[in-house]
Amino acid sequence: MKIGVISYLLRHHDTPTAMAFLQNLGFSNVELDYRHADGLCDYRAQDAVGGARARVICLEHGIRPMAYCVGGLNKSHLPVLRNVFEFAKGLGVEVVVGVLDPDILSELDVLCQEYQIYYAIENHRGNVFENAETMLQAVEPYSRYVGFNPDTGHFARAGLVAVDEVRKLDGRIYHCHFKDSDQHLPLGSGDVDMLSVAKELKRQGYDRLWSIEHYEYQGISDEELNVGLAQALAYLKNLDAVTK
Repeated sequence: MKIGVISYLLRHHDTPTAMAFLQNLGFSNVELDYRHADGLCDYRAQDAVGGARARVICLEHGIRPMAYCVGGLNKSHLPVLRNVFEFAKGLGVEVVVGVLDPDILSELDVLCQEYQIYYAIENHRGNVFENAETMLQAVEPYSRYVGFNPDTGHFARAGLVAVDEVRKLDGRIYHCHFKDSDQHLPLGSGDVDMLSVAKELKRQGYDRLWSIEHYEYQGISDEELNVGLAQALAYLKNLDAVTK
């Protein structure tokens, strides 16, 4: 299984520093976030050439970019929507990840098909992308390039059982965020049954990134992140081993 981490956790660093941080922890895959301090990953200012440059930075540190996180997209992003896909193309990823306003699904799907890049919508409490049933209903009219990024922690916040929601999304999962109910505790110490989620993903034949998005709370230090991400990486490696 491909285990990685979202670089959003290190967005306060420039891209090379963030990749060096992850390399030192033993990560070999990343979900690259657009918000790094140097602007090198920001689709609003970069194009496919910039994406290719960011890919080189990752690979120079022994880390493969496997997804590109754009945070969220809504109607205000329509003028720069193509930029997202240009950067992702240069970065060499098959999946773009983010929250989404359902009002732009049509425009998004057109670009997904043109670039043959998947968009994985992250579930969030309080909109149509909160639970599996309404998520599936929202994307039903669109191509298979539009799917989901189940975030286990967000399902827990919405009072849902993560593994049940993941099971319902079978066949439309293109990315996955591993996050627990309390991000101040080590991954696996909260209410989310991570073992069941891992087993279900494997049952579905999911072969994309297991992306750690734990420890994203404000005020966390690099020292705390270093310890926490080392634990999270070891924890997911163990989940992988016990679910083979």
